[in-house]
Amino acid sequence: MTLPLPTHSQKGTGKNIKWLTLREGLKDLVDPQPEFVPYSENRLKYLRLLTAGQNWRDLPSELKAAAMGGAYKSEGGKVGFYRRLAWEKPSPTVTTSPHQKATDMCHPDELRPLSVRECARIQTFPDDWVFYGSTASKYRQIGNAVPVLLGKAIGEYLYQIVKGDRVQGREIFQQLSLFA
Repeated sequence: MTLPLPTHSQKGTGKNIKWLTLREGLKDLVDPQPEFVPYSENRLKYLRLLTAGQNWRDLPSELKAAAMGGAYKSEGGKVGFYRRLAWEKPSPTVTTSPHQKATDMCHPDELRPLSVRECARIQTFPDDWVFYGSTASKYRQIGNAVPVLLGKAIGEYLYQIVKGDRVQGREIFQQLSLFA
C-alpha cells in the first residue's frame, strides 16, 4: 500500500509548500457578524489573563488548579485548555466544539472562540458554503469534515491509482491484527 507524498512542510523545503499560519489562512475573510457560541463568564475570567499563543499553563500559579478543576491532576498535555490561538502558527485541528474547555480555540485578539466561518475557512470550505442548523450543529458539521483540499488531494491520488497510472507515493507496510 502507498500513501501520497507530503505536499506541505513546516518550512516549505524542496517541492513542499510552507504551512499556512492562522493569519494567512484567515486573510481577507469577510465575517462582519461572527457566529459563535459565547464563553461563560467563568471561562472569560481566565481567558482575559491570557494573550495570543498562551494556554492554561500561562495562568498565574495560584489560579491554575481552580481554572482546570478535575483536569488539573489528570495525565496528558492538556494544551487545548484555555488556549488562545497564535496568529503566526498553524491552526490546531478544528474540532466539533471549539468553545469547550478541553478543545478551546479562542481567537488570538478577541474574547471569543473562532467563528463558524473562521473554522470553515481553516477546513478549506469555500467562503460561500452554506451550513444549516444551530451554531453548535454548524461547528459539528465543520469539525467532523475532512478538510476540503485534503479530500480533493486524496481523491485525485486514488483516481490515478484506479486509472492504472503510476503514482509517486510512500510505501507503508502494516500488519493487521484481529487482536488489538
